[in-house]
Amino acid sequence: MSYNWSWHIEWQTPYEFHAHGITNVFFDKQTDFQRIMLANLHRFGKTLIIDGKIQSSVEDEYIYHESLVHPLLLSLNEPKEVLILGGGEGATLREVLKHRYVRKAVMVDIDSTVIDVARNYMKEWHAGAFEDPRTELVIGDGYDYVKKSSEVFDAVVLDLTDPMRESTSYKLYTKEFYEILSSKVRDGGGIVTQATSPSFSLEVFSVINNTCRVVFGNSHPYITYIPAFDGLWGFVASIKGGGSIIKSEKVDEEVKERIVGELKHYDGPTHASMFNIPKGLRRILNFEKKVSTESNPVVVPA
Repeated sequence: MSYNWSWHIEWQTPYEFHAHGITNVFFDKQTDFQRIMLANLHRFGKTLIIDGKIQSSVEDEYIYHESLVHPLLLSLNEPKEVLILGGGEGATLREVLKHRYVRKAVMVDIDSTVIDVARNYMKEWHAGAFEDPRTELVIGDGYDYVKKSSEVFDAVVLDLTDPMRESTSYKLYTKEFYEILSSKVRDGGGIVTQATSPSFSLEVFSVINNTCRVVFGNSHPYITYIPAFDGLWGFVASIKGGGSIIKSEKVDEEVKERIVGELKHYDGPTHASMFNIPKGLRRILNFEKKVSTESNPVVVPA
């Protein structure tokens, strides 16, 4: 059987890949930082691909972005100032701005081309969030911004590309970076990071979780299934000074009170599912001892 389209082949490990049929390419460019492609995939529709890895698709991006943002922000007491590192599509920004208490959202992305692509082709993602008066958009390196900034935030959302040895992204998953980041978070505030796939890079997920636990004194790992990523996806939240993640039975009440706009994925039962990690995976997370450092960083296998 033959097909009249080209293929996006994404390697999850050195010995596994997933192929997606491409029906149309809207944009494809190598910038100073990364290769950016926006393509229409046969199954998932319009999809952002950076350095060969799917970042989000119009079909299911809301699963990733709602999962990344809302568990942490609903666990904090009236977060007003939020820092986002990465998140070029504008969808993480969109979800942060749904929170009634948020007065300022600073978004830092290293590549202005991603922002331009989002503005021109990805309105379904950002939904006008770049133009919201609470938004402050900074084009620059996230590590440098955090290191040099004197600002302090209630929450930091790390919507980053995977830690890869070929880029500098791995530095934003290290003990050294989290220690700097901790000084930019108010007591009682918190951070959340995407933490790669337990399906294909379990060690990376586990080490990111342990690194957060070592630096912040606590970590709250959770997972959800994202079809366009072809497997489970992991996240880790930490709260400065202790504190717990919101209980699932309180989620729907807090969403009604604190969220402006619709949530398509995240609610109380979904929250319970995300944080009820299977026993075998919990065992690995609980016994992980490795910490990611700049001299010995954890990186994805492919």
